[in-house]
Amino acid sequence: MAAREGALRLIHAVLSEKALLDDAYRDEITEGPLRKLTGSDRAFAKRIATTVLQHLGEIDTLLSRFMDRGMPKKSGPLRNILRIGVAELMYLDTPPHAVVDCAVSQYRTWRKYAGFKGLTNAILRRVSNEGREELASIDVARANLPAWLYRSWCDHYGLAVTNAIVAECLKPQIPLDLSLKTPSEKDHWAKELGASETPTGSLRLQEHERVDRLPGFEDGAWWVQDAAATVPVKLMGDVSGRDVLDLCAAPGGKSLQLAAAGAKVTAVDISEKRLERVTENLNRTGLEADLVAGDLLKHDFGRKWPLILLDAPCSATGTIRRHPELIHQRTVDDIAHFSSLQAKMLDRVAEWVEPGGMMVFCTCSLQPEEGPGLIADFLMGNPQFGIEPVEEGQLEGLDPFIQPDGSIRTRPDLWADTGGLDGFYAIRLRHMG
Repeated sequence: MAAREGALRLIHAVLSEKALLDDAYRDEITEGPLRKLTGSDRAFAKRIATTVLQHLGEIDTLLSRFMDRGMPKKSGPLRNILRIGVAELMYLDTPPHAVVDCAVSQYRTWRKYAGFKGLTNAILRRVSNEGREELASIDVARANLPAWLYRSWCDHYGLAVTNAIVAECLKPQIPLDLSLKTPSEKDHWAKELGASETPTGSLRLQEHERVDRLPGFEDGAWWVQDAAATVPVKLMGDVSGRDVLDLCAAPGGKSLQLAAAGAKVTAVDISEKRLERVTENLNRTGLEADLVAGDLLKHDFGRKWPLILLDAPCSATGTIRRHPELIHQRTVDDIAHFSSLQAKMLDRVAEWVEPGGMMVFCTCSLQPEEGPGLIADFLMGNPQFGIEPVEEGQLEGLDPFIQPDGSIRTRPDLWADTGGLDGFYAIRLRHMG
């Protein structure tokens, strides 16, 4: 019961207050009721919430089919209690009697809405008896994606790829990718952690306990970083001994990657609070970087740089396998906002690249407007730049991601047999002066 009440709070925080799930969970285990639960109960609460968010479109479609009169007005927690029940019945294989009993018992803490206990009982029993047949008739991608996002992906990637992306993002277990401080120790840590190596050189754990309890965490031997997020730094080549400006750097995975490769890193982020996390990871790993809190659209370094990494703010639709809440929080207006911001950042950062230097631009978005759609206008407005294409065989494991113009596009479905990876766009822009 307590875990389900915790899940109810998490779902409310995400869908009604637009919180990120990880942030809401962190608040609940430090200040909310989840702090009183065991680790397994906390994990169950988060698993329920994650499952609801992953399958929300399917769940709501099922409920609409079983509620002839629709959702009653002023029904308080009813909708989310039912969503949790459906998630447990259809995706978590919880025994039906336990699901129904726990759902009805939720009203002990919602006495104002206790009149909905009978409806809750009836709907969940119908779902238990008839839900799987109904579920089989639902178009999963169309149901779970907002209409604008479904159209966008179908137009840009095609229906088959869209379905494959969604299928990957609905998997219940997301692997954990690690980047090593000392890559030469890869064999040692793969054995120590029970990890496999990805084609791009990250270590991947299919199952794991709490991150801070894994071997090597306290020693700073590695940090968590999705395999796709390592690609932009790889595009820079050998950075040893070179000055590198890492923009929009928090939470710091790429800064650590650069520092571990021997670069002299200046990491910039607009948020001082988010830079605190970068500092924590630098201290834990024993790596060094100069940290600067500032808005890159207003900041002036008074110098130019040979290498700049611009990991621009974006809609982050490429990360929905790990952050399913974003499906329900992003809008088409967000895409236009981020695209405009990215264009301004590209023009601003172009002023800081020294002649012969290179800028790597990347976003963790699957939206074409936040990647390839920006480059033609940037090159027209900044004719001193040209694309430096990534060529086949040039960098470890990247060949499947190379686009016709030499940019890189990763997608969640491209490693479907081993757990997927985030969707990233990255391109090298060389100053030709």
